[in-house]
Amino acid sequence: MNSGLKFYSIVIPTLKYTNHNLTGVIEVSNLKKSYGNIVALDGISFEVKKGEAFAFLGPNGAGKTTTIKILMGFLYPDSGEVKIFGKDVDRYEKEIRKRIGFLPEEVGFYENLTVYDNMDFYARLFGISKLERNKIIKETLERVGLLDRKDSKVKELSHGMKQRLGIAQSLINHPELLIYDEPTSGLDPRSSYEVRKLIKDLLREGVTLFLSSHLLYEVQQICDTVAIIDKGKLVKKDRIENLIREIRGQTIRVRITCLNLNEDILKIAREVRGVTRIKASDKTIIADVKDEDTIANLNSAITKAGGRITKIEHLTPDLEQIFLKLTGENK
Repeated sequence: MNSGLKFYSIVIPTLKYTNHNLTGVIEVSNLKKSYGNIVALDGISFEVKKGEAFAFLGPNGAGKTTTIKILMGFLYPDSGEVKIFGKDVDRYEKEIRKRIGFLPEEVGFYENLTVYDNMDFYARLFGISKLERNKIIKETLERVGLLDRKDSKVKELSHGMKQRLGIAQSLINHPELLIYDEPTSGLDPRSSYEVRKLIKDLLREGVTLFLSSHLLYEVQQICDTVAIIDKGKLVKKDRIENLIREIRGQTIRVRITCLNLNEDILKIAREVRGVTRIKASDKTIIADVKDEDTIANLNSAITKAGGRITKIEHLTPDLEQIFLKLTGENK
């Protein structure tokens, strides 16, 4: 298999889609890619099912961008297999791309052309006829709230409008799979909300989403499944609800009140087996513990020292806490 970038002209005919009844829209098996001595991907494998909202997460340099480039056919892997819609990406990249809506982190537009002309350019790439183009462009621009700006030059648009235009161009071919890289990066809260709402609407219509984002609170609102990679390796892949349940069972937060809080009492609390974190302020100790047995042992030790447990709560972690735990960034 060759390595490196691919260069080609894109000539894509209009495609009439049929239901292929596939379970795995994206199938990645033992994917590896290195740049010299730097290992970008070290044998990752995962599957994205039809209709799934799939988040692909990782720290900077984890291999996310490399993976996306390989999925899109922009880059050859060193080894491994990538199938989209059941077909090998290396062999059928152009055919596969007809059915994908791609939104890179930085979308390239012709700044001196109008919104409509930019959309017309992308529609031509997909071989859409002139008669169809006018109808599809107007419908798509209306959907992203830009129909009233169709005659504006792109350089006159705000960053939020350009991002919505990026989404519009990704929808011009009525894709079955959306591959979005940081779709709300740099947007204000209102624009981010509008983009999230549009993505959710598309998901309800049955598209499959592959989303890469650093905004984990947004990912949790949009996606149901996550894969987390770190240093080129797949750390975890599961439904978000399962990850929350798994981590929730590991941490309980206890509030302890002490009238005469001092270092001796803190030392006693720290030495109880199963206490993972201690934080003290004024007359209060906040301790994270692993299980109910730890609470019983902690209660016994603290009571003898003159304190008492006043509150116990099971933590409900968010995706950010899960991410930090699994990538070791909270250590």
